[in-house]
Amino acid sequence: MDLGPYQDLPQVLGFNDPKNFSLAKEHLLSSFGRLPSMPEALEIISETPYIYDGVEITPISWWCGYGPRTQGYLVKPQEVKSALPGVLYLHSHDDVKEFGVQKVLDGAGDLPAELAWVKEVHYGGQAPVNELAKAGFAVLVFDCFLWGSRRFTDEVMPSRIREILQKENYEDLAVMHESMVLSKYLSLFGSTLAGLINFDDRVAMQVLKNLADTTDQIGVVGLSGGGSRAIYLHATNPEIKATVSVGAMATYASMLDRHIAPHSWMFFPNDLASKLDWPEVAMLGAENSLYVQFCENDQLFTLAGMQAADASLKKHYEKLDSEYKSDFYPVKHSFTTQMQKDALGWLKKILLRD
Repeated sequence: MDLGPYQDLPQVLGFNDPKNFSLAKEHLLSSFGRLPSMPEALEIISETPYIYDGVEITPISWWCGYGPRTQGYLVKPQEVKSALPGVLYLHSHDDVKEFGVQKVLDGAGDLPAELAWVKEVHYGGQAPVNELAKAGFAVLVFDCFLWGSRRFTDEVMPSRIREILQKENYEDLAVMHESMVLSKYLSLFGSTLAGLINFDDRVAMQVLKNLADTTDQIGVVGLSGGGSRAIYLHATNPEIKATVSVGAMATYASMLDRHIAPHSWMFFPNDLASKLDWPEVAMLGAENSLYVQFCENDQLFTLAGMQAADASLKKHYEKLDSEYKSDFYPVKHSFTTQMQKDALGWLKKILLRD
């Protein structure tokens, strides 16, 4: 048990009964804490496009208003000139922060051999961004705050972390940096990692909307940490018509015993569980369609917690015009090729009206 002899702590602190939740977007925004202002000038730079295995890839970068520039890629079918439905693809966490887009996109540089497991284990050896583009979408994929071009580099990792870990591996240092250093800074200024990552994602959404390559039919897809980010965007951005969240849905109550440690701080905005359960966050965007894929053998959630979340979402959506779809797969935490195929088919139905 994560709390050991302190199993009574949630009750003492007043963990909210789900029956008392009220659906208000302000609850989520207040839990995000203090965030930067949206940049007035995104300073978008598009580089020369190139062809890779049937898709056109355009390196694109922009500035979020703080920190290093964000590196991203616009990926669409080869030789298609007309505007296409846009998809914002949100890379996963994976405890791999040195790389972001390379985990989900082929043709923009390979992962080093020691990290090749990410694509194999989590994505069935397939690059989901390329598959989406081949199917007729204009896909924007990018490094979010803490990953890839937006990461804290090895040189700035505090010596205290190295003293504790007795390691020099960047990924080990980065995991500790998030909890030991960054979370302290953000707490000091009343901000949260969830809020800053959602800010980066909302800036990326503005970039996608500004591109001449996309229509106003917009979808969002993500696995794991990317699935969590997808839920936040679904809740905060009503222009998103279709959201696919994979391996990132359960009730908060089901996570308390033993499933807090495996998750990033992005999953736990300050005081959110006193106002909204995690399925209720998804309900904030229920005017638009949502597809949640569950991994029955997911090591990061309990099956009961996933089933309870699914039941809540089904009950809420059944009285709305928008669609809620869910599927359970007999797999561990992953976005398998079959799951990708199902997600792609659903996105085509919603955004391409197939």
